[in-house]
Amino acid sequence: MPVRALILEGPAGEQPRLRLTHDQPEPSPGPGEALVHVLVAGVCATDLQLSQGYADFRGVLGHEFVGRVDAADDSALAGRRVVADINASCGVCPTCVAGHPHHCPHRRVLGIRGAPGAFAERLAVPRTNLVPVPDSVDD
Repeated sequence: MPVRALILEGPAGEQPRLRLTHDQPEPSPGPGEALVHVLVAGVCATDLQLSQGYADFRGVLGHEFVGRVDAADDSALAGRRVVADINASCGVCPTCVAGHPHHCPHRRVLGIRGAPGAFAERLAVPRTNLVPVPDSVDD
């Protein structure tokens, strides 16, 4: 089912433009990923810089969010409210194996580099990146 998303688009090297779409394909979580329904997402300076052409990013913006897990291969996460570490490392390179996944040369960064972000109704996130939000904490 298509989802709504705010997309940064345009030719590389040119000023990007924002477009709200109602027909973005729903993410298909891969092995070890969860499908997260975004409840709220914040706009920060990085999003504004990306929208002005920083890093030549194109795609769905947004990396600060609270969501609810719609589907996961870990039943303990199903239905839970979560936030996420936005750095999705490969887990197998020498840097990751040495315990430095945030410096992984192959990492994707949700809404910043190589992975769609949270300015969409749903996104796929590595299960190990999800952090449950206690019920005592508001969205």
